[in-house]
Amino acid sequence: MKLYGLELSFPVNRVRFCFNAMGLDYELIRLSPIAGETQTEEYLKLSPSGKIPAIDDDGFGLFESNAIMKYATRKYNSDYYPADIEAQANVDKWLDFIAIHVANGVGKVLFNKILAPAIGADVDEQSMKDGYGFIERFFTIVDQQLASSAYVAGDTMTIADFCLLGTVDPVDILEVDMSAFPHLETWRKKMMAEDFYKKVHNSYKETLDAMMSAMAK
Repeated sequence: MKLYGLELSFPVNRVRFCFNAMGLDYELIRLSPIAGETQTEEYLKLSPSGKIPAIDDDGFGLFESNAIMKYATRKYNSDYYPADIEAQANVDKWLDFIAIHVANGVGKVLFNKILAPAIGADVDEQSMKDGYGFIERFFTIVDQQLASSAYVAGDTMTIADFCLLGTVDPVDILEVDMSAFPHLETWRKKMMAEDFYKKVHNSYKETLDAMMSAMAK
């Protein structure tokens, strides 16, 4: 299986965490949206929006990180996406919540605080302020959920955890005060100690520093 994306992309890393945890054999093909590498005619056939991630599984193309994780877990009968309809709906609920609400806040701050200055783009201060507001609001909801369950959707790890982990991975470089979200922070540290995480990197900052160094050369 070919996975197209960039190491700094938290949607891409969601999929990498999932594939690593499942023990899947895949090839990460590095494509940078910033460099315009996702706007080629060939890639747009795979992902019409030119966004990452996307996969090519022996000719079957798919984009959107949550759809990719659902596909892989169904194909290989993984318990990371439960078969029971109610349990599955519970996972879907959190996948949507994280992808729509939590990721919106993190994405706004990540772009304006880190990426825009690095690539010489304009910084939208209001967007960054909004992003921090979304983080406070929606991290609080996730923190409350993790106060009563070991994982996002219950007592077992699911693809909702990979989705959340990828999304909150940049919080250290965004200077988010995680002491305000103690249950989320305990969960995050637990997940970062897992092999599937360490196969991606030791921290998001490690990957960011490496890519910034490469850009400077």
